[in-house]
Amino acid sequence: MAVTIRPPDSADLAALTGFLDGLSTRTRVQRFFAPVRPTPAMVRRACGQAGQGGAAGQAGAAGQADILLATHGGVIIGHAMAADRAAAGESVTEIGVVVADAWQGQGVGSALVRALLRRALARGVTSLSMDVLPDNQQVLAMIAGHWAAARRRRDADCVAIQVELSSARPERVTPARAPLAG
Repeated sequence: MAVTIRPPDSADLAALTGFLDGLSTRTRVQRFFAPVRPTPAMVRRACGQAGQGGAAGQAGAAGQADILLATHGGVIIGHAMAADRAAAGESVTEIGVVVADAWQGQGVGSALVRALLRRALARGVTSLSMDVLPDNQQVLAMIAGHWAAARRRRDADCVAIQVELSSARPERVTPARAPLAG
């Protein structure tokens, strides 16, 4: 299984629209907290083209997004974003990852998270943050398996996860089924 992880470019707009449109309602809700349908503005932002300064696919300043795609045979099967922000004297990156329904549970999401982490560490980010719906047990289990020391805070509609990157090296670095490039 050859999966490639790479930044998007403008040629990916149509394929990214198809990827997002092809997600099940359940997957859309778990990623976006609502059953959203991709709009042109959403797709441009997901591709790093809506109001982003600097190069597409690479964060740096607060408010910019680091964006990665997972592809197989040229088809997008996963999308990940990290947005950096300053908080209480540290640099935090908030991440969101979504994987095509047929590819879930095969290590694609974990590979995207590892790639985002490597890039965040290179930017000097000190903390990772993510919000997960309480019923998204697959992702919560993946987080617990990788980062037992992650702080969890239950909000009204989500579980807020915080991981200090000095201790963010996942305990389990290979996916359960097959290794992925990235």
